[in-house]
Amino acid sequence: MELVDRGLGWLARVLLTIGLIIGVVVPPMLLRLINQLNRQSRTTNLEIILAVVYVLVFGIVILAANALMRHYTGAYQPQRMTRHDWHIVLGGYAVILVLESIFQLLNQLIYHQSQTQNNAAIQNLMAGSTLSLWLMALSAVFLTPITEELVFRGVLMNAFFKQSWLKIILSGIVFGSLHSSSTLPSFMIYLTMGLVLASVYQMTGKIHASMSLHFIINALAMSLLLMH
Repeated sequence: MELVDRGLGWLARVLLTIGLIIGVVVPPMLLRLINQLNRQSRTTNLEIILAVVYVLVFGIVILAANALMRHYTGAYQPQRMTRHDWHIVLGGYAVILVLESIFQLLNQLIYHQSQTQNNAAIQNLMAGSTLSLWLMALSAVFLTPITEELVFRGVLMNAFFKQSWLKIILSGIVFGSLHSSSTLPSFMIYLTMGLVLASVYQMTGKIHASMSLHFIINALAMSLLLMH
């Protein structure tokens, strides 16, 4: 098992990655706080401040993760997506749709759950206040795909292992574990999603490919949630 070593020790890489992951989970906490203030009829000024902090956290994590990814890849200029890359992205989405349908069916048949705990949590956050609704909708479609791909693919897949299969497994497990799941099938939805996103990044070598796939996933999922 060969570790990547480009100037930062193993412990430093782990701590930096943990810091980025904490940054990923902070925004939903801020939305819960905004909803709590809204229920208590507190001043809207504080809600606006929290909304600004919400966006700033995304910005900080994006900048930090991008810098760390570039340090380990040496790629400072974005590469253009080719037609072949888009075929891989669309193929990845088709695989995700098939796997998600299978695990959703198992989740409903075995555990009688019509949606995952993660989606239920998102719906609760969006229902808390109008401000939370817009923040969640906009961030889920635009900010979250950029942030999570930089952290879970750009950093995790370049800062630790050199073997492709280890990169993909590490990325998929961490990504899946950070999405709320109460049953094995619902966990498998996010685990396999993470594995496919990681595979798309590994196959194309372009972070914009996995970002594009993540954007498609979240945009369609958010559209369905908003229609409900």
